[in-house]
Amino acid sequence: MTHKIREVYIVHHSHTDVGYTDLQEQVIYNQANNIRRAVELIENGIKNNTTQKDLKWNCETWYCVEQFFKMATEEEKEKFFDLVKKGNIGLSANYLNFNDLADCKYLKEKIHTIQEICGEKGIQIKTAMIADINGISMGQRDALIENGVEFLYTNIHTHHGMYPLYQNQKPYFWENENGQRLLVWNGEHYNLGNALGIVLNKNVNFMTENYFGKKNGDVTGLLENLHTNLAASIKEYEENGYPYDFYITSVSGVFSDNAPINPAIADTVALFNEKYGEEVTMHMVTLQELYDKIRDKVQDAPVYRGAINDWWGNGVGSTPYAVKHYKEAVRLNHICDRLEEKTGVHNEELIQAYGDNSLLYAEHTWGHSATVTNPYDTMVTNLDMRKNSYASKAHEAAAMRKNEQCHKLGDILRYYNLSGKVKAVSTSHQKRVFPVEFYVETLSLSAVKVTDDKTKQEMEVQLSAHPRGVLISFLAEFEPMEEKTFTYEEQPAPSQTLFTRTAWVGAERVRDIVNTYDPESYKLPYGLENDFFQIKWKVGEGITSFYNKKAEVEMCKSGLETFFTPVYERTEIRKGVYAERSLIGRNIRGLHAEQYQGDLTDVKILDHGPVFTKVELIFTLEGTYHSSIVIKMYRHLPKIEFSYRVAKTLSEDIESLYLPLSLNLPDAEVMIQNGGVTMRPGIDQLPGTNMEYYIADEGLVYRTKDQTILVNTFDTPLLYMGEMESHPILLCDNKEENNKRPVYSWIMNNTWETNFKMDLSGFSEFRYGVEIVEQGTAEKDMESLSDNDKGVVTFICG
Repeated sequence: MTHKIREVYIVHHSHTDVGYTDLQEQVIYNQANNIRRAVELIENGIKNNTTQKDLKWNCETWYCVEQFFKMATEEEKEKFFDLVKKGNIGLSANYLNFNDLADCKYLKEKIHTIQEICGEKGIQIKTAMIADINGISMGQRDALIENGVEFLYTNIHTHHGMYPLYQNQKPYFWENENGQRLLVWNGEHYNLGNALGIVLNKNVNFMTENYFGKKNGDVTGLLENLHTNLAASIKEYEENGYPYDFYITSVSGVFSDNAPINPAIADTVALFNEKYGEEVTMHMVTLQELYDKIRDKVQDAPVYRGAINDWWGNGVGSTPYAVKHYKEAVRLNHICDRLEEKTGVHNEELIQAYGDNSLLYAEHTWGHSATVTNPYDTMVTNLDMRKNSYASKAHEAAAMRKNEQCHKLGDILRYYNLSGKVKAVSTSHQKRVFPVEFYVETLSLSAVKVTDDKTKQEMEVQLSAHPRGVLISFLAEFEPMEEKTFTYEEQPAPSQTLFTRTAWVGAERVRDIVNTYDPESYKLPYGLENDFFQIKWKVGEGITSFYNKKAEVEMCKSGLETFFTPVYERTEIRKGVYAERSLIGRNIRGLHAEQYQGDLTDVKILDHGPVFTKVELIFTLEGTYHSSIVIKMYRHLPKIEFSYRVAKTLSEDIESLYLPLSLNLPDAEVMIQNGGVTMRPGIDQLPGTNMEYYIADEGLVYRTKDQTILVNTFDTPLLYMGEMESHPILLCDNKEENNKRPVYSWIMNNTWETNFKMDLSGFSEFRYGVEIVEQGTAEKDMESLSDNDKGVVTFICG
């Protein structure tokens, strides 16, 4: 064959799945042993002058190196670093292959530590690779760039996903807001080399069949098959305008994830070059060698800004209860970062325990490959439990860290006294009014007086039920990061007699008469109102209005977009649990999917006082045993907190549960944060990326010309945007209209057919918040959203 492409660069690696193929501990041990085996094979090849001296091994993720160091002797570690310097072992600054849940603040610190470890050996890692995953957050990008990484080699898997830029096997520069750039190779699947036949195997894998057709060859013809497949692939590249004289492929030791190193690849390369080297030459390369060989040839690559939105982010919706637990772990850790600014107490052990476990939980794999097809299997259960344990251990460390920080700030670790002192600590760098809440463990507390110790102002207080006693709530204004101390004192119980000289309540104590003595209670079964919002509903009809009084605009949309109203979706299984899910492609539902909107059947008034009013709207909804929305409206704040309480039933159907977050604000810009970096969904993305759904750090922001509305999604990170039916998938084309699509909190789903759970059953609540704030810069608005996520830390201090 005569082609422009004359060099084939082979990246030998093992794709890191912490799970999927086996129990997590087995995978971890195997991956560490892969590195030990690589050192042995290469050392022996050099010593005995065999083809193994040219064997190259790439550590796809640093996590595997970290685990190798735990089991290796000092001599093995020295040999490892020596082979890195000699160019036989390649290093990647990618810690693990993540979804967008990863805490990028801690990840940045982790990569910094990686560079320090290597720097002590005279090595700087300038390269990173990802495999399988088809998205990476902008926060992860910046964590790499800010730690000296210059080249990212991606290996995109298009199962329920797609590569960006509408074409793979092409370079581009990924630029951040500061103008810093990362050279990215937009690569093929990480088993392309296996599909080509670089690992000689008479058992043809599905990728070979997909790319090169079904073949029946004998072992003696396998080298020829490799030559034929490679020639066909090169021909396809060149006929489609591929401009470079090199071809890049990854290869695993076997066609599987967590595959072992395969020394035979070096033999295959030698045999191929001996027979076909005049046409095209194969080279095993490390990531650094690959970067060195192509960097000058791709300097004219295009430059892009924006997100490479993760197609596999939907998988986190398969474990909504563990993800809620994980989200709180991240929140607690970020709160502690702020409290540490005050205490100066830095517990590295707890920080690392949180961080390492949080990163393990955000690793993309989730469960066993048979999670859906054989949910009864013991291994499936074991992997699920172990995965959840990472979130729990992260939460444990963050919660312990918060206990430690609060104790240093004066927490007396007692909450029984009916009178005492309470400290409230703002974690915001802005001056803002926040709700302050604490509870006293008691059977009864009829009334309490709360006084600001500094100003002597008596606070307006509301008492309500708490699972362990009585909750005390009030509002207070805080300077940035201010600590306030309040004195609370038990008061005599107020009189319980009813005023009887006007028509406002009957003998049965039902307050349903229109009157001027109590102009609020009779309205509560039908709606809520303060100076900023008005919400109306009607049993049998649902939510009829969500009115923004300051902007004088009706924000409630109609149909399935109706605010405060849950939606259940089901695609009935007709072809089996695996096949039905496989067939949806990049859609999240089948052609025959049905949607069910919650039917409002009852209203309960839970609390009504001087600080807030709380009501529970009870819905009947398909797929659930219980569905209700609890709304808490503050009297003197432009703020609403609400939660969706659900008892989810079990089903094998393809299911999704949503809560609409669409607001009727046609001129508004919608913004989220992706790994700590602000973006406008559908606009600030690489062309050709996913814009069906997103993982948002803390929620979304609507920015109009007059005001900003913050929508916090405290417990569930997934946002779905678009039409609620199966549809042709439009990849991101960066048009402004993409940002105007309907928005839903995508609480849970079981759309995957392999490693993400099918069982969504359980009890939980998922919390949200809506607040109107004065419009500032986009940065300030996102900071306010984040402040709401952290809130005020309150504890009894005396």
